[in-house]
Amino acid sequence: MSILSPLSMLSAVVSLGSLLDGWTLLDGSGTRTFRHAVMFEHAFSAPPLVHVGVAGLDASKDDNLRLRVRAEDITRTGFSVVVETWLNTQLWAVDVSWLAIGH
Repeated sequence: MSILSPLSMLSAVVSLGSLLDGWTLLDGSGTRTFRHAVMFEHAFSAPPLVHVGVAGLDASKDDNLRLRVRAEDITRTGFSVVVETWLNTQLWAVDVSWLAIGH
């Protein structure tokens, strides 16, 4: 018989936008990426599974909407939210919800 330890879950919504230093998703063309560090309220015993999703979006209507959101560099203590767009898409803000599940 194996002993299972209970799962721990943390979640939040991160609001990212053009007022943040390094925001490159409003102007320009080509591929543009913005990274934001998220620190967990408490550390997991090992890197958790992190699921991200778009909870809000402020984008220009003048071009097609192109958006990728992902979690990278996941550790016991946090991860990076990566928001990416390309071509002429202009993004003023993206709200990213996240859920971390681990031990």
